[in-house]
Amino acid sequence: MLRHLGGIGVFILAALDSSVLPTLGGVDALTIVLASLHPERWPYYAMCSTAGSICGASAAYRLSRLGILHRRIKGAVFDRVTAFLHRFGSPSLSLASLLPPPFPTSAFVIGAGVTRYPFIPFVLSFGVGRVCRFALLAYFASVFGRRFVTSMWSAHTLVLVAAFGGALLCVGLLGWLVFRKSEPHTPFDL
Repeated sequence: MLRHLGGIGVFILAALDSSVLPTLGGVDALTIVLASLHPERWPYYAMCSTAGSICGASAAYRLSRLGILHRRIKGAVFDRVTAFLHRFGSPSLSLASLLPPPFPTSAFVIGAGVTRYPFIPFVLSFGVGRVCRFALLAYFASVFGRRFVTSMWSAHTLVLVAAFGGALLCVGLLGWLVFRKSEPHTPFDL
């Protein structure tokens, strides 16, 4: 039904998904379908998905700041999320909003509201992650089509890509440490 509304439909679905009614990948699927049907409009669909998601997350943030939604998260998960938010702040919100389902993005949104994370940095951090996520989805759907994007956006593929990226990062870090130790240290001339 929302597919026939186009950008407005994906905006509504994204707002519901990021607020209180999780759609478990419905926004991603609708963005992919619309961008693959109308490839020339992929920036529009990415923008509608992002704007709806930011609006919904802002509503959930405000409600959790008032103490209404914090009971939706179990105690241990809530403690881990709030500790992660305190330690990493904006990057943790950006990463949480970038990752696809089943990652518990709503836990980070609610945790940010309960811990009284500043609203403007919350919107900017969440927005950066959502812009990257939906722009990539819509662009790849417009270029490669639905089947390719849905298979590439699965959680298993992202875990493999993250593991490969982590391995490359470790190799780079080890190389830097070895290179750093092999450099001769000379005293400063005064």
